[in-house]
Amino acid sequence: MTAEKIVLIALQVTMFVSVIALGFKATFAEAFFLFRRPGLLLRTFLALYVVVPVVTGVVVAVVPLPIGIKVGLILLAISSVLTTSPHKMLGLGANPPYVFALLVSMSLLAVITVPLSLAILTALPLAHDASVPPFEVAKLVALTFLLPLVLGLAIHRVVPRFAERIGDSMAAGAGKALLVILFALLTLNFGGVKEVTFLSFIVIFGLTAFALFAGHLLGGPAFGDRAALAIAAAERHTGMAALIAGINFPQAKGAMVVIVVYKIATMLATIPYTKWCKHQIASSVSPGIEFHQTETSQ
Repeated sequence: MTAEKIVLIALQVTMFVSVIALGFKATFAEAFFLFRRPGLLLRTFLALYVVVPVVTGVVVAVVPLPIGIKVGLILLAISSVLTTSPHKMLGLGANPPYVFALLVSMSLLAVITVPLSLAILTALPLAHDASVPPFEVAKLVALTFLLPLVLGLAIHRVVPRFAERIGDSMAAGAGKALLVILFALLTLNFGGVKEVTFLSFIVIFGLTAFALFAGHLLGGPAFGDRAALAIAAAERHTGMAALIAGINFPQAKGAMVVIVVYKIATMLATIPYTKWCKHQIASSVSPGIEFHQTETSQ
């Protein structure tokens, strides 16, 4: 077994733990919160799985980038939301039911959207070296998201105090482990660094800024919910993108590199956005914020 395969197994385990931790913090009522609000569900779905992927696809098709960079950007665009980010969203004034519904429901939908998007991708010349059928990816995503999520929600229902007590620690540990694993994958694929050009950095930061804008625009009337969707749209699930890259595109070394670069870029790009959001909340720029937050949580 190669070093990269071992790291990819560690990545799967880390993602499994992070999704269980999400289930520990959510309830079944919160999980289906969005499905009772079709308008908000549609806007959330459009931001994460339509607008950002389509714009990314157009940019990848138009801008002359190395093939590995294009593969990495597309995989990031079709990946789900990062399940370890509820505290960041809640810190920006988002309603807890919406935050957990966003993370849970969009992770569940990833079981369908990711393989479907990958099927479209593998039909294009961009994915000429894809080696694993989308159906295999569907099973992978189900085992990584669906199984641990249902398990976490079930445990939370049976022993809620225990689940809530350890949920934060598990999520924090999984988030740190993800960073370590991503940098390990970067080291193993360091030959792809030469593909990351100055133009690649411009595209990465541009797509991150656009995702923040699209999420904030489509997040609905509640300011906190708009901030939560903006963060979700920008961060993506770098772990999922790296896992698919490692399995489906082993020859595209630049794909793994750009995924790690994107992770760093989003961490930097979201800093001014979160500061702006906190300033908006503190200064009460929008007098309807509290009303809308209460309204959407009912």
